[in-house]
Amino acid sequence: MRMFFLGWIFVGLASGAWAVQLNFDFSKDTPGQIPPGFVSLVTGQGHPAHWIMAQESVPPTLAPLLDKAPANMTTHSVLSVQSPDTREDHFPLLLFTNETFSDFNFTTRFKVSGGIVDPMAGVVLRAQDQDNYYVVRASTQGNLLWYRVVNGKSYDMLGVGVKIPVPGRVWQELRVECSGSRTRCFLDGKLVIPPGRAGAPTNDLAVNDTTFASGKIGFWCKADTQCSFAEASVEYTPKVPFAEIVVADIKKQYPRLLGLKIYADKEPGRPVIVGDIDGAALGAAGAKYEQDVIDRGSIYFLKDGKAVEVTLPLRDRNGEVTAALKTRMESFPGETKENAVARATIVKKAIEKRMTTFENLTP
Repeated sequence: MRMFFLGWIFVGLASGAWAVQLNFDFSKDTPGQIPPGFVSLVTGQGHPAHWIMAQESVPPTLAPLLDKAPANMTTHSVLSVQSPDTREDHFPLLLFTNETFSDFNFTTRFKVSGGIVDPMAGVVLRAQDQDNYYVVRASTQGNLLWYRVVNGKSYDMLGVGVKIPVPGRVWQELRVECSGSRTRCFLDGKLVIPPGRAGAPTNDLAVNDTTFASGKIGFWCKADTQCSFAEASVEYTPKVPFAEIVVADIKKQYPRLLGLKIYADKEPGRPVIVGDIDGAALGAAGAKYEQDVIDRGSIYFLKDGKAVEVTLPLRDRNGEVTAALKTRMESFPGETKENAVARATIVKKAIEKRMTTFENLTP
């Protein structure tokens, strides 16, 4: 399965803690299609919009050294959207589903190119689903606003905003810093939410809200807004999923295992690897066999030369199947399916002692 391309580097945040930076490189995927790893949703009425990757001219991040020097425009792959729906309560969003974020810095360049109904574009923060999240959006009417969406209702009247130029067809940079209950928003490198006083220090300024502690990030617009996003990245301290912790412990307990993978449904009907003994396959898609194990509790056996592979269900304390476990072990002469399943079951039971529900397996 082809995965959406992410650039991973390690960075030091202002606090001194080490974090990971994910660079969303839209140039690595097919123009005209939604980026893999994302899902298109909608808050309010209507259908999800068609988000695509397109080619656009984008100016450099750094301004020319001389005022009269021309900006060297380059062609970039950008994320673009325009929904045909002009209803006021139609809000398309595109969520990145491969990770959950708590504390992070989310940066993107954006451009609002058009739209009939109050053109707006922005980013989604700590989203639980399409009806519960924070949003920071820019309007070409000249304002930037942070607010909550809870159970599909926008609490924009209770948000924090500032009047600031948001010209159409002009690229700007939006950066949002989330740390605990604190959120700070920057436009073109300047802290604008919460607004500060002239000459006063801004280090302690932040919007404080405890509605959502963690969630997905993504992109947002209103109604038929035509907008684009480019050079998006997020810096964050990744959580270690429970499944990875368990797999690491099992590897120490059973060092002769040749392979061990745990598959779980992050989305219905789409199992992915959430635990891998060497970490190389994390996030890769499962096949129909793993899905059958999760759906029906089936057991699969494969003998491959001097090794045997057994895939069997992992159950929580209530007996419900929550994941699929695939073990790969050295075989011995005359080994039967029953022998191999019995050996794999020892590993399975060691994992199940650590499990409660599916929520333990993924962040």
